[in-house]
Amino acid sequence: MNLAAVDIGTNSCRLFIARASADRLLPLYRGLETSRIGEGVSGRHMLKPEAIERTIGCLKRFKEMMQTYQVQKHRIIATSAVREARNREEFALRVKKELDLTVEVISGEEEAWLSYQGVCRGLDLSGEPLVADLGGGSTELVWREAGRLMLLSLPVGAVRATEDNMGSEQITAVLKPLAARRNVFRGPDLVFVGGTATSVVAIIKGLKEYDREAVHGQVVRLDEVRSVYERLRRMNLEQLLATPGIQKKRADIITQGVLVMLSIIEEMGKSEVRVSESDLMDAIIWQLYEGR
Repeated sequence: MNLAAVDIGTNSCRLFIARASADRLLPLYRGLETSRIGEGVSGRHMLKPEAIERTIGCLKRFKEMMQTYQVQKHRIIATSAVREARNREEFALRVKKELDLTVEVISGEEEAWLSYQGVCRGLDLSGEPLVADLGGGSTELVWREAGRLMLLSLPVGAVRATEDNMGSEQITAVLKPLAARRNVFRGPDLVFVGGTATSVVAIIKGLKEYDREAVHGQVVRLDEVRSVYERLRRMNLEQLLATPGIQKKRADIITQGVLVMLSIIEEMGKSEVRVSESDLMDAIIWQLYEGR
């Protein structure tokens, strides 16, 4: 059975088509388009007409790809930007009317839980992780504490930090709740998911062509993240575009995204983190396969 997951994120839309068996996923197709539906949402709390048009165009192409691969079950989710927008229902209704696709606007809690499940099933971990899903509009952290799954959602991400021109002091202020939990966070491994974190690995490795296998599961030291940020903040857009490891459509937000990542690591008192390519997309495929 071919299954598909679609994630409408603040910065990009992603499609993952896979065939599942009892213990593994066989990837068939991965697609990513920078539709940036969250453009301007942090200020106006409205999805812009042009952002909606870009995203609907992307979903149309994704639907055609799902038909090509004869997908039998799929799920389409929308996260931070659409969740915050006052016209989210208008967007979902247009997608239903024009493409006959159903968009689910999921809560921050479900988004974090899906990311956590994706990491746990995609990485060989010795214990329960602390997962940081650094997106465009927000960052979700999820961990287990006394047997319970805990969530902390913070209103900062690569797109929001860029659009609001947030400096390190402003970002640190948003991250203040982390300092109070340092003792809890000291034990578990910190695992990052999302385009900022995978880009950091790609930049460190100097990847001219993105290689998922070269990124997944990599350990990155605090000093390496700091070095990447110091290097990027001195570059103009033209230089960023020419830097190996930076996707062209992420170039204008990568510097602030790395600053958010760096600030989180520092606030938690970690010396290194792991980066996972397995995330909520993988978890959605497993849910579809297991009938949940």
